[in-house]
Amino acid sequence: MPTVTRHIGLSLGADLCWPQCFEDIVSKLDLNLEIGGDRVRFDVERVTIEPFRLDKPVKYDVVVDRLTHWLDTSREWIKKATILDGVYVFNNPWSVQSMEKQTTYCAMMRLGMPIPDTILLPPKDYEESADLRPTLERYARLFDFDQLGDQLGYPLFMKPYDGGGWVGVSKIDSAEALRAAYDASGKFVMHLQAGVHPYDWFVRGIGLGPQVMLVNYDPTAPLHDRYQQDVDFLEPADAKVVEDTTLVINAFFGWDFNSCEMLQKNGIWHPIDFANPCPDSQVTSLHVHFPNLVKAKLRWSLFCAATKRPFRSNLNWAP
Repeated sequence: MPTVTRHIGLSLGADLCWPQCFEDIVSKLDLNLEIGGDRVRFDVERVTIEPFRLDKPVKYDVVVDRLTHWLDTSREWIKKATILDGVYVFNNPWSVQSMEKQTTYCAMMRLGMPIPDTILLPPKDYEESADLRPTLERYARLFDFDQLGDQLGYPLFMKPYDGGGWVGVSKIDSAEALRAAYDASGKFVMHLQAGVHPYDWFVRGIGLGPQVMLVNYDPTAPLHDRYQQDVDFLEPADAKVVEDTTLVINAFFGWDFNSCEMLQKNGIWHPIDFANPCPDSQVTSLHVHFPNLVKAKLRWSLFCAATKRPFRSNLNWAP
């Protein structure tokens, strides 16, 4: 029986802890599986950043990507690897690049999910260009902050229409605070979103392939203490709603690895932030949940590599 090696590449940024665990566990497992008439073994390697020929084959069967949402060179290398070499990548680089929070809100509203009322604001400031002034003079309209605030109700939240890591997020309790937050937002395009407040639960569903890990989340705690240590803290029916919502969102956008934040109020689960296809994976944040996340990454990576899972490069949203 011939022996073949499946190669798993880790495309990394500042990640420190989970890649070391991932590599060490694969090495210690030393898997040797019978699959389709072959003996299949596995190798893990960190992907480097360097010039690359478009026609040079890539040796990886699977790439776990943590870079393409912000590093253009790695994103284009991964696109080339999927198109020319059939590499399975998670997450899908085209979906990550194009699905900002604004798009995901609209898509899930179309599916009937109870997204809190949301308004997109033009930016406070703009990059100067030759066409900027005539465009704004002809088409930009003044708007009334008092009316917007009254329409959504207080408290509300102002946050960038794209991005993550709680950057630029403000809780707004008054019209004066709303104006001040907008003045400070600069060139960011911002959302105003009605607050789900007070809420009964704030839960983050971390989906990886078919696996979903539920974490009780406290956004008011220091960054290192936001992932609470509770387990089995939800009633089974509520856990099922969060798990199913996370899986539907990931399937819709072609994401293998993503986190979905949901708030429960009066028995209704509201998805509020679910375009996070590069979730926090650091032990300093996850604490007791870190081993489960590493194991989930291992299971899905090894499964995709072992079965030579085909990569779906495009999305079809037609019913």
